[in-house]
Amino acid sequence: MTEEKLERKLGLFPATNIVVANMIGAGIFTTSGLLMAGLNNPVLLIILWAAGGLIALCGALSYGELGAAMPGAGGEYLFLSKLYSPIFGFLSGWVSFIVGFSAPIAASALGFSEYFTRAVPGLENWLQNNGIMGPVLTGKILAVSVILIFTFIHYRGIKYGARIQNALTLLKILLIVILLIAGFSS
Repeated sequence: MTEEKLERKLGLFPATNIVVANMIGAGIFTTSGLLMAGLNNPVLLIILWAAGGLIALCGALSYGELGAAMPGAGGEYLFLSKLYSPIFGFLSGWVSFIVGFSAPIAASALGFSEYFTRAVPGLENWLQNNGIMGPVLTGKILAVSVILIFTFIHYRGIKYGARIQNALTLLKILLIVILLIAGFSS
């Protein structure tokens, strides 16, 4: 019996961008203001972000070691199934699906809708004054729309989705660099 191989369709750059985008989530934009309000110390905020990055790096290196020790497709499922029991792999898959993927996607989409409605002043008021919808519904519809748009993008194909991912990851890094420069220059 021959072992099936997964066809590689992404190169190093888009694959790296996927990892970078997953490591640097939308939280850096949505929670920095809340943290700064609570900490009231920009140096402490940078130290906390650096500590979080170090912890994430340790996790990434651990996964790298596990991947080298147990090559194959499946990630956490493969590791937990081989090390402990297939039931742990199965359960981790569902936990990852719900907690690791679905919830952050929803949170990011809601965060986007919050930023979008603030960036387009008067949108919520216009919709509400014209009897179209209130602010809560506006945010939810925007969030669902963002999810549907990205679903369609990835439905079109992995190469098309990778190009969008590359552009958005580079934009995210550019915004972070701008925030850092602005923060250190003030």
